[in-house]
Amino acid sequence: MNSKTIKGTAIILVFLLLGTLALLEEGPLTTAAEEAPALTGTARLEGPRPRPRSIRMTEKKGRPSDCRKLYKKALFDENLVVGKNGQLANVFIYVSEGLKEKSYDPPKKSALMDQNRCMFKPRVQGIQVGQDFLMKNSDPLIHNVRSFSMRNRPFNIAQPPKTPDRKKVFKRKEKEIMIQCDFHPWMKAYLFVMDHPYFAVTDAKGQYSIKGLPPGKYTLTAWHEELGEQEAEITVDASGAAKAAFTFKAEKK
Repeated sequence: MNSKTIKGTAIILVFLLLGTLALLEEGPLTTAAEEAPALTGTARLEGPRPRPRSIRMTEKKGRPSDCRKLYKKALFDENLVVGKNGQLANVFIYVSEGLKEKSYDPPKKSALMDQNRCMFKPRVQGIQVGQDFLMKNSDPLIHNVRSFSMRNRPFNIAQPPKTPDRKKVFKRKEKEIMIQCDFHPWMKAYLFVMDHPYFAVTDAKGQYSIKGLPPGKYTLTAWHEELGEQEAEITVDASGAAKAAFTFKAEKK
């Protein structure tokens, strides 16, 4: 290889390196699935923002819980998580009518509920019939997972610290199964078992996204543990895009 060839090769390598650096500065590449149109929207609370409710962290008979050792400040309930501008988190949104009868294979990836710092994480989630549901204890103290399911067999599983994850598989669809820890009664979560994949949970910004919904007309249901349910009629166009917003009002006490 002569000097001209070496010089030319070096120039090409420099340009390739500069191009790679430019791509990195622009951010990670997005996949086609991430860019695909989707059903999107928001959920918000109308009216004054409620004050967060602190948790006393006492066990049965009023005994102080060891969970207090995991916190330097107050622990707040997640029953009503509202942003500064009314953004409503933990709203479960799903297609309730309009889907053609079809069986959907459950995801290969397991769903996970973690017992972390004496709270269930996430507060609300959806899984599919037949999907593995794992329960994990990340805390240095014992918890238990009690399901108040009706259409699926209820269970009550104790999980001491540093024990392996436990697994359950739900065989029937079921709405809002409450999960609770008997040791720490403020620990609650809600689980939806769906027979299709078209559902989502709003994030801290009150936003959600449901991808892959075929074109057509559907009924969309939004559920919140304290604010109840709402429905919306939507039409998904040929591109797969649609929007639906939900506004909840705080219950008068």
